[in-house]
Amino acid sequence: MRIILFALLACLPLFAISEKTDTMKADFVQTITDDKNSTITYSGNMLAKRPNMALWHYKKPIEKSVYITAESVTIVEPELEQAIVKRLGDSIDILAILASAKKDAKNSYSVLYDNKEYHVDMQGNMIKAISYTDPFDNLVKIVFSAQQINNNIDDNRFRADIPADFDIIKD
Repeated sequence: MRIILFALLACLPLFAISEKTDTMKADFVQTITDDKNSTITYSGNMLAKRPNMALWHYKKPIEKSVYITAESVTIVEPELEQAIVKRLGDSIDILAILASAKKDAKNSYSVLYDNKEYHVDMQGNMIKAISYTDPFDNLVKIVFSAQQINNNIDDNRFRADIPADFDIIKD
């Protein structure tokens, strides 16, 4: 489920912006708050390209990269010197998911996917934030900034570069 969630969030920004948006680059800050109000904050940048490619590069507090394609999700963790490769059996129909989005307020939408509700806050034609409750009942919020759309992004950017000495865990 967690890998599928990565895949959903990878492509969500592209489809929520505009039918004419093919690529997106942005910085992000992701906060995860547990039921005791303890919060951990991650930050980094992301790339996404239609129809189903994304790269989430986490820089703080630890470095890790999450590469997403139609076929797989690869998580490269330099501090652990490992990569986790997960094949995706089922593709996600992002357009169908977002077609069911309900407008909550002027710039706010809700999307129900796999019995989980995702809230999307817009600012103009850009996504400002996405929030949801993860499978462990943590509140997750991703805030985007410095967004750029429709820049040329080479497909090779979405291929994981795994150093030869890393352990590879296949799921």
